[in-house]
Amino acid sequence: MAHDHHHHGESARDYFVEQLLTIFVVGSLGAVGILMYRDGRLQYILAPAFHLPVLIGGIAVLVMVAIRAVAVWQEAGQTRAHDHDHHGHHHHHEHGPDCQHGHPVHLRAHDEPHVHGPDCQHDHAHAHADDHHDHGHHHAHDDHGHSHDLAWVFARMMVLFFPVALYMIGVPNSGFSAERIAKMLTPEEALNQDVGNVATGEGSVLSFNDLNEAAYDEGKREALKGKIGILVGRFDRIADKEFRLYRLKMTCCAADTVPLKVRIITKTAVSGFGNSEWVRVKGEVRFVQPPGSSQFIPVIAVADVADIQRTAALNEYE
Repeated sequence: MAHDHHHHGESARDYFVEQLLTIFVVGSLGAVGILMYRDGRLQYILAPAFHLPVLIGGIAVLVMVAIRAVAVWQEAGQTRAHDHDHHGHHHHHEHGPDCQHGHPVHLRAHDEPHVHGPDCQHDHAHAHADDHHDHGHHHAHDDHGHSHDLAWVFARMMVLFFPVALYMIGVPNSGFSAERIAKMLTPEEALNQDVGNVATGEGSVLSFNDLNEAAYDEGKREALKGKIGILVGRFDRIADKEFRLYRLKMTCCAADTVPLKVRIITKTAVSGFGNSEWVRVKGEVRFVQPPGSSQFIPVIAVADVADIQRTAALNEYE
């Protein structure tokens, strides 16, 4: 992962600024993945099956960031050592009395020694001036390029940091999910079905997913029909003696979330509950075909409104 670079001046500074920013931002992304797993925010954007991979990915990112940080630290040390040796070499280079005769040999390594004439000092100064002019010109262009490169680095880092900023301001959260739920729930007609005799008993906890799957599977319908079940979900009123409970199902991510609904019918009017409140219902499991439909829907018939109670909120998704 380490790079073998020879950096000088501004280019070295820009390179290390880019590396440090990248380490910071990527490390922050890894940390956010771990924190979202720990505080439960992943439930609002990903199905439970993907929570553990996010945690493992976050840990792997932090490990890679740590390895890269060590490599950059070592590279910075090598760069400082190289610069120190380079300046030391120039510091100890001295001109002796024969400097005038030594220069030509250094400049023209492949030719015979060059002897300065009377105008040598003038030409030598002129050459140095041209060299300095060219060096300054190229240096200005290099600095201009580095400035653009560094600006691009900051722009990239801002884009990468955006998910971290969202997490810092509290997104995703349950409020965002509640808005989506309200848009997904569509109006439904009341069944207006006679409740009749309702079986009673202790009951066992039911799953929204199992009840909705049974609506399309005759074998499962026969297995669940007539059993006493307990279901916990959000309240949504349809009529005085009828409402539905719902929770959400996420197959992969928030984009494919759908509501799972179970119809509740009662002998007497239900009051005192507001929409979206979490309630616990106990009753007999039934499957009913709405008028004009060939499909079954899961229904729980309640013998006594006392079997409908407020309860603590559960995970939004089943």
